[in-house]
Formats: sequence, C-alpha cells, structure tokens
Amino acid sequence: MKAKAYQVLALKKEIQSSYRGALVYGPDFGSVQETAEQIAKMITPDLKDDFCVVRLTPSKIKENKSCVLDNANAMSLMGGRRLIWIKEADNTCSFIVEEVLNQVQTDAFILITADNLQKNSLLRVASENHSKFLTIACYADDEKDIVNTISTFLQEAGYRSSPSAMNLLKERLTENRLTTRRELEKLITYMGERKNIEDVDVYQIITCSETTSFDTLCMAVANGCPRDADEAFALLLASGETPVGVVRVLIGYFNKLLLATNAIEHREPIDIAVKRVLRVGQFKLENDVKRQLMIWKKEWIVRVLNLLSETEKQTKTTGYPADLMVSRTILMIANVAAKGAKMR
Repeated sequence: MKAKAYQVLALKKEIQSSYRGALVYGPDFGSVQETAEQIAKMITPDLKDDFCVVRLTPSKIKENKSCVLDNANAMSLMGGRRLIWIKEADNTCSFIVEEVLNQVQTDAFILITADNLQKNSLLRVASENHSKFLTIACYADDEKDIVNTISTFLQEAGYRSSPSAMNLLKERLTENRLTTRRELEKLITYMGERKNIEDVDVYQIITCSETTSFDTLCMAVANGCPRDADEAFALLLASGETPVGVVRVLIGYFNKLLLATNAIEHREPIDIAVKRVLRVGQFKLENDVKRQLMIWKKEWIVRVLNLLSETEKQTKTTGYPADLMVSRTILMIANVAAKGAKMR
C-alpha cells in the first residue's frame, strides 16, 4: 500500500497490527528521517533499546545475507516487539521484501529507509506490490505542506500563532522538513511560557527572512562564488547538517534550475521560469536566479547533477572523509559557474 507521510499517524493501528514492514524513501531526507522515526516508535517506543532495535546497512547485509532473517526471527531478550531498521537501502535490498518477509516467524517489523527511488526501482516495485508492506514517498514540502507542518508542530507543543506570524513563518521556513523543525524548536525554546506567537517573536528568532543557510549555499554555488560557497558549507556543518544532506539539497536546487531551463526552451518567459526555482517570499533572490539561468547551459546542469549523485554515492562507499569530498565537489561546481559568467 502507498501512503503519504502525513497519513502515518492516522494509520497507526494498521501499522501496529496489519503491516509487517515499511519502505520510507525520497529526496527530502528530513521528511524521510522524521517519518521513519514516527513509524519506528509505533513498533518500539525506545529506539535506544539495542535488544529491540537492530540497525543494518546494505554493506552489512552483503557480508551476511541471512542477517536480516536471523535478526527478525530472534526473540528480544527483554521482551517487546523487534524492529529491524535498514538504512540507506538500495535495489540490492529488494530481496528482503520479496523473499525474507515471508520467512519471518515472529512479529518483527522491517523498516527500510532509502534515498530517492525511481519508479522502476526493484526495491520500490517490490514494496508497492506487497500487501503487507507500507510504501511512503517523501518529497520536498510545497506551500500547503509547510503550513501543515508548522501548524501541527506548534499545536502539539501547545503554542498558537497569529495569522500574520504564520505568514512570516511560511515565508521564512524551507521545504526541508528537518530544517523547519529545527527552526521551530528554536522558536519554542525562546517563547518559554508565552504560548501566543506574534510577528516580533518570529523576527527575533528566525532571522533569515529571504534566505536560509541552504539558500545561501545554493546561491553561492550557482552564482560562481567559490569562497562564499565554502564558507556556507562550513556553517552548515557547524550547525549540525551532514555532508550527504547538503549534497541532496544541491541536487534539489539544480533539478529546479533544469526545470526552469527546459521551460525557457519552450519559450516560457524568464520571469515566470524563475518562479519554478524559488519559494514563496524569496523575491529578493529573483535577480540571482535570472543570472544563473543565463549562465548555466542545460548540458552543464545535467553534468552537475551526475557529479552530485556520484559524490553522494562515494560518501557511502569510500573511506575518504565525506566533508572533504563534498567540499571539493562544491568548489568544482562553483568554479564552473564562475567560468560561465566570464563567457557571457
């Protein structure tokens, strides 16, 4: 069965009683992580309990293909339902849904998380075709999703926002679920016992009105400013973001540039094409994006997307430090943009 991330809570009873596993995947790593944790806690409330929670990766599974079934059929030492969580899964894990699941003799739940999967992906197809496996795709939030995320978070925390404060939050927060939640957590900490959020509170805490740290990085890279891009990347790492997370954000941004470039090729006015790249409230970035659409040729964007995808893959398969690998890729892309700007 396929479902949306926002439907997980409504499906709680079915997840706990009917489903034997779930696949959560998509380009929005924040939403994937949040959704997977929601499901995991429905099975095993204490995710730090090593007797109930077993975490595996494709590399571990390749070393011992039977480890998934062995762990699923093992009984928890202290009681409780067992959760087998396979992270960063790829198509080699499709056999888990196709073969292993039917051999599990306990009530163990198999949770699989993955990056974006194509429609014909073996893992995605296997999951979607299994009646006892839940499949959830997590894509970047649109404007409606952002509002729902904000409203739900504030309501659960016991806070309310004025209509104007909500509009400010909507403009300032990103479509990345994890980043949005971090910013809201900062706001809640600041509010303390005051439960009514007003404009001044948003201005005080969520200070970047037109851009986020991720936006700063994307603009620096696509504009051809290597030094600014390197500084933005360092700040993101210092704030707790991961190198792989940064790569995924850049992939998302250059995909938007590619869509806008295709639209222009079909004679869409550049002023309209720009809106395919930016979120609501980012009007101050319009000139930057217009400039980028004049710098970046379609074939260059495709090469950049391939480079970013390869970099993400290498961060998982090589022993080279991920931050250095991603930093090098960022500088390479920014230098391409710098050269493109000089050719104009």
